Amino acid sequence: MDRRLAEMVNRRQALRALTGGVSLSSVARLMPAIATGAPVALAAGQPGAWYAAVPRAAAAFPPGAIIRTILADLPPASLSAGAVQFHEHVGGVFSPPRPLAPADIPPGVAAPATEAEYLDQMVIEMQMSRADGVNCLVDAAADQRRDDRTVRNLETISQRSGMHIVLGGGYYQDVALAPRYPAAVVQMAEETLVEEFVRDARGQRWGAFGEIASSQPMQAAERKVVRAIGRAHGVTNLPILTHTPHEGCPSCAQEQLDLLESTGVDPRRVAIGHLATIKLEQEPLGQTAKALGKRGAFLGFDTVGHQMGRSMIPEAHKVRHVLEVLNAGLEDQLLLSADSTPQPQLKTNWGQGYSSVVTQFVPKLRYAGVSDAVLHKILVDNPRRFLAFVPRG
Repeated sequence: MDRRLAEMVNRRQALRALTGGVSLSSVARLMPAIATGAPVALAAGQPGAWYAAVPRAAAAFPPGAIIRTILADLPPASLSAGAVQFHEHVGGVFSPPRPLAPADIPPGVAAPATEAEYLDQMVIEMQMSRADGVNCLVDAAADQRRDDRTVRNLETISQRSGMHIVLGGGYYQDVALAPRYPAAVVQMAEETLVEEFVRDARGQRWGAFGEIASSQPMQAAERKVVRAIGRAHGVTNLPILTHTPHEGCPSCAQEQLDLLESTGVDPRRVAIGHLATIKLEQEPLGQTAKALGKRGAFLGFDTVGHQMGRSMIPEAHKVRHVLEVLNAGLEDQLLLSADSTPQPQLKTNWGQGYSSVVTQFVPKLRYAGVSDAVLHKILVDNPRRFLAFVPRG
């Protein structure tokens, strides 16, 4: 069998696997880990021209800086082969599939039945997104503390897929959503929280604090947690990424940065999140993002590339928002990410998986006139500069 025919057979086998012809575990056996350098039949994606574009100036990093992934401390320059998405949710936790509801159309979402199948599925998703040009994901904590099993699962997903994964950690609460601080956190002294954050960051190899959330309006316990994160940053120097309410909350974004600065955090070590959820009727386009940018913060446009619950803002508006920020001269501080990839949005089902930023949103920016060199800076250089830090302690 010649090479071309073999590739066609392999792709046909993989397609059958993805559409129900064989089990998820069989798909994994068809796909050698990208990390080994072996050819992968499904790695046929064609990343956009941004992938190989050369910005006017190379990204610069402080001497001794690293990016801490779940597996290793890496020189920031070594993560140049694709997009680095600063706010995602890989998870690492298997949840048994729910039964179909009466209104569901069978066969429904392709969901793994066991933890082993879940890991196989996530490895495949990571490999396919690598084929689209995604190189590194930050797994932001959006629940409570990770247990050892979750950390091991994320290590397995990274090792087998070749996708670099950075752990973000801390406590998350937005009173408009289900997650709440444990009662102990509400009662805990700020100093005790600082000690816990530093201990967990070192024990679980966090590469960032986040996503650190606040509600609308910000609660007293949330202010305490934000201050504790700022103080833990002073001990570790880890970068900080935040969550502002998806309903859009310009004042929350400003208050988060105010609180972090009050503990001595340099705004250049902070990415204020969900700025793309600010609605047109809430303020002149880009007002908050430009104000934060002038203070030095990274600007998190981390709800792009897909529909998002409480933030059903058309992508055309988000494109205009990005253009407003770029026209203000803030291209060095803009960050893109998707933030959410639930089961129906995986490539296994009907979505773009962890590639939605580069496959769905970036082409719209290109059509709007954003150059490939600027896109390379936004997708590859800016998030590496955000994540790069010189360890302390």
